[in-house]
Amino acid sequence: MTVLLTETELKVAELAADATAIEAIAEKLGIAAGDAAGLLETVYRKLGPGER
Repeated sequence: MTVLLTETELKVAELAADATAIEAIAEKLGIAAGDAAGLLETVYRKLGPGER
């Protein structure tokens, strides 16, 4: 199965995989912490529980 992530979702996922805090992810990407958290939730939904 192919899962397509946006460029921003991919960046969020990569930073989260390195145990970067949501606040730090948001700062690095220049977005609000709530937006970063929402993007990470979207990544989890797209990948599904077996892919995390």
